[in-house]
Amino acid sequence: QLPITSWPTSIPEEEDVAGLTADLRYCRRSPNYRNDEDYCDALRFRIGSYWLLHGPDLEGQKKGLRIIRDLAERGHPDGMVLYGMCLNEGRAGLDPNPQQAVVWFRLCSDMHFHPQAAYELGVALYTGEGAAEDEAAAARMFRRAADTGHPAAAYMLGDCLLDGVGVVRDRAEALEWLVTAAELGHRGARSRVLAVLERDGAKDYGQFTDASRQTLKDSVPPTEVVSSESKTPEERDQSEGRFQQRGATFERRFTIGGGARNPVVLARRRTIIKESRDDAEK
Repeated sequence: QLPITSWPTSIPEEEDVAGLTADLRYCRRSPNYRNDEDYCDALRFRIGSYWLLHGPDLEGQKKGLRIIRDLAERGHPDGMVLYGMCLNEGRAGLDPNPQQAVVWFRLCSDMHFHPQAAYELGVALYTGEGAAEDEAAAARMFRRAADTGHPAAAYMLGDCLLDGVGVVRDRAEALEWLVTAAELGHRGARSRVLAVLERDGAKDYGQFTDASRQTLKDSVPPTEVVSSESKTPEERDQSEGRFQQRGATFERRFTIGGGARNPVVLARRRTIIKESRDDAEK
């Protein structure tokens, strides 16, 4: 499974954990505890995420997992997402369970309109890991999260629009979302936008459309674009000539596209997702 490193962003430093733990003890004793429950849960989440993601050993990580699972089971939005991530990756001694992770992502997205949950659900639908591959639904989830200012989702939506995955290919809107991702601090989006905008019509980029080396010329249709929502993954693969009947499996579109059931396409999709996570500045 894809490693998840860019969220949550509020993990405390080791030297801050003792102070947060003391605050939590006083929070529980407060006569206004019921009114302060959200604040107390926010403290629990930060403490739990530290132990889960930065715990020095497995016991420490399991301690964090217990805190996060308790929050998730009580409907805490961040707790639900992070517990889903743990299930997806198999953290803290859990067996990986992408299908159960998707249940948590979907539930949190529906209950709380949580942008990280929408993004993670989009990833599952995009890669076909934990859920049936559904490019159109993946693009909708990326758009839902991107609309809230989620940089990785904005990057993924822009990439889908550039490549026509789950949406009608639209270069202008794709650039708008990549610029948005760049403005939100996504380093990969910055370089991608520059490469596309600086395309020199007189320069030969070989088999690629521009200096970003992200899309093959053969992937760009010579006529008007056709929505991929009207085609199955197999029909898109056949019509765009992605796969050869014999010899090595081949993906015509260099970035993304094609059925995720093909191992080459799945590997490329995982790479794009990793870029969307890793290049989002903390």
